[in-house]
Amino acid sequence: MTSAAALPVIKKKAKKGALHRLLRYLMLKKIRFLIAIIFLLIGTTAFLLITFLLGDVFNILTETKDWNAVSYDAMKMGLLSIITFICLYAGFRFITDVTQYALFRLRQEIFEHMQTLSLRFFDKQPIGELMSRVTNDMDTINNLFQAPFGLTIQSAIMLIVTFIMLFSLSPLLAGVAIVVIPVLAVFVAILSHVSTPSFSMLQIRLGDLNGVMEETLEGQRTVIADRHQDISSETEASISEDVAKAGSKAHILALFITPLCLMASFISIAIVAVFGVKMLSTGDITIGAVSSAISFCLLFAMPLIFIFFNYNFWISAIVGASRIFEILDSKPDVKDKEGAKELPPVSGHIIFKNVNFSYVPGRKVMKDATFEAKPGMKIGLCGPTGAGKSTIVNILTRYYDIDSGEILVDNVNIADITQDSLRQQIGVVLQEPILFTDTVMNNLKYSRDGATEDECMAAAKASDCDEFVRRLPKGYNTVLVDGGANLSQGQRQLLTIARAMIAKPRMLILDEATSNVDTRTEKVIQGALRKLQEGVTSFSIAHRLSTIKDSDKILVVDAGEIVEQGNHEELMKMRGLYYNLYMSQYKGKISEVMEDIIAAGPSKTTGSGTT
Repeated sequence: MTSAAALPVIKKKAKKGALHRLLRYLMLKKIRFLIAIIFLLIGTTAFLLITFLLGDVFNILTETKDWNAVSYDAMKMGLLSIITFICLYAGFRFITDVTQYALFRLRQEIFEHMQTLSLRFFDKQPIGELMSRVTNDMDTINNLFQAPFGLTIQSAIMLIVTFIMLFSLSPLLAGVAIVVIPVLAVFVAILSHVSTPSFSMLQIRLGDLNGVMEETLEGQRTVIADRHQDISSETEASISEDVAKAGSKAHILALFITPLCLMASFISIAIVAVFGVKMLSTGDITIGAVSSAISFCLLFAMPLIFIFFNYNFWISAIVGASRIFEILDSKPDVKDKEGAKELPPVSGHIIFKNVNFSYVPGRKVMKDATFEAKPGMKIGLCGPTGAGKSTIVNILTRYYDIDSGEILVDNVNIADITQDSLRQQIGVVLQEPILFTDTVMNNLKYSRDGATEDECMAAAKASDCDEFVRRLPKGYNTVLVDGGANLSQGQRQLLTIARAMIAKPRMLILDEATSNVDTRTEKVIQGALRKLQEGVTSFSIAHRLSTIKDSDKILVVDAGEIVEQGNHEELMKMRGLYYNLYMSQYKGKISEVMEDIIAAGPSKTTGSGTT
């Protein structure tokens, strides 16, 4: 879970850059954006001209009382009202098209960019924080684009046109009317200095809250089993309270906007009224013009309220955009070198030469790893938890790049080939089977583009899952939900094995593929795995040594080093770490252990495992 201390508040310079980049997305539809501005300008001008006509009507009623002229002005006001409605609707309609397309492109870019990032990026980012960025932070931008963005533009246009019209009535009145705006801007600047940093903290706290809620809901079974409901609720309440406090501080500006703008408007009206009456007494202005000027002062309040009230939406969106652009600016750690070639179909001959690797610079987790896997060999990987077994397969697949040494596939250094062409020839079956919310058939096709339904069904039969799939409500067209929650653990694993078969890999990685199933199901899965391993160079990570006992070569890993290599019988003769692990796992199974000891013959070495 990410803490506030771990993520610094977004700096002012970063916010300015984020605003500029965010506005660039709106320019993806430049013509529509320009048309929207034109419509808003025409609609706003038409609306304000009605105020001009009202002043004219006031002059007529106080001077000539020409009712025909009044009727003519009333007709013009009706026409201007229709123009206002049509143009403002069209303007906001175009604004909506522009903003929604900008959101679409931004969502697509962030999702597609995250697909290019290396695993190291995801290792550093808690899932709750990432989800907060791609959901909450995108929501803040969406909230701005839904209405406040268009209203801010229209309000800015209205403020400018109002001043121009007031200036055309009387430059003096226009000057005294806007004198309050700088004062208002100073108040807003002071308040924003307090509220703006709080928006950054609010987004961070929301990320914390999302992380806690997601973690708690995913582990609800454990929470209930350990009776931690109250503790979980207290933790959530504490973080939620922090969110509420940050939110209150962030939105302090909104509490002052309306009263400040109304106060400024009334002060402006009072000043204009005083100067207007003086000018009226000297004959420098008509009563209708004074009336229109006062109306324009009232209209000053409306765009000011909209602009400053929407300020919170802008700041929140800019903070959210800053956090999103941090992801877009992240670069993958593992890159194809310039001129990298496609790896042709391989036989699966793999060589590690003095390979060193560290997840964190300066802290080696793989030290001088050297071994050879010939085509079609079954390689078993075993050792204590955290010894480095998974690291071997992670660097073979180039999820991470090594620090030094070489990894060769068919005598080709994997650093010189494209990642896609390498991974295309590697099949993976994980400890926790991953299935997607889609049909069974589409889940099977996931591993290879262009796979046919006949190939998928053949693979399902080979992996012993065709029978139970056909018993599902819609057979292969049944939609799997929530990662395949409508299937048993063993059934899900068999489907992932079938999916690996469809990929037709030349190399295979089995990461604790049978550790989460019962003994009976394990035998079924082992049978399917044996079919999958035929003619393929495979690496099986295992804690239960029975699953790798028949491997052609077993690599015993400890503290990042391959300390022993050989088949089961050879390792038992060494009576080293493998022997100790095997004896500890089979304690109590006398007959099985004795068979292995007899087969291994007399020990040539003495060690801690000698009995």
